Amino acid sequence: MEFLTITGVGPGDPSLLTLAAVDAIKDSTVISFPVSTRGGESLAETIASKWISNDQMKLPLYFPMVDDQRILKNAWRVAGNELMKMVKKGERVVFLAQGDISLFSTGSYLAKELEKHHPECVVKLIPGITSFSAAAAAGKFPLAFQEEGLLVVPVPESLEELKVILSEAKSRKRVVALLKLGKKWTWVKPLLKELGLLESSIFAERLGFSDQQLFRASHLPSERRPYFSLLLIRQSMPSIMP
Repeated sequence: MEFLTITGVGPGDPSLLTLAAVDAIKDSTVISFPVSTRGGESLAETIASKWISNDQMKLPLYFPMVDDQRILKNAWRVAGNELMKMVKKGERVVFLAQGDISLFSTGSYLAKELEKHHPECVVKLIPGITSFSAAAAAGKFPLAFQEEGLLVVPVPESLEELKVILSEAKSRKRVVALLKLGKKWTWVKPLLKELGLLESSIFAERLGFSDQQLFRASHLPSERRPYFSLLLIRQSMPSIMP
């Protein structure tokens, strides 16, 4: 039976890898991971490097960060074929994906690619810790109490869309995790200030790495941030609390 594993490796801190992820890495003969530039470094590989040995083959796969559907589909197809070449040779293959493999993850696209074009291959999926869960723990920021909801969404394209999201979240008692903040912070901060939400929002960037940033959104200048940055926004607290 042809078989490979796709595992999440968490947001950055190597100690947040699950035991299942570590076992999958140790048991593999080929360690594959995504790179956004040819010959570039992989955050997923860096996170898992402690458990990758010199006798394991490394297989970087190119996944460009573009919107062009043709380029993306071609990248998925090439990656799936490269992985299957290793599997058919009898190698034990694991693909590393940053964060959790089910949430905005290269691992999800890869799993669907293999399901469609290589249905003979059994793919095992191992979840990982999400960036917003790690940020909530590090910032002592409860994501949901009692009957509250949690909305996880990328920052929308416009200020008006974000206003609607925050208004609905407030009325429905939802905490909001805004992902992929990046350059949009330049207009998100003024909106949060207008709504009085800067002090109750947590900003996080490159969680688990040596240059991690984690503080209240009010302390962050109004300038663009890296792609892997996020906000946690709470607009109210339950009436019954300790």
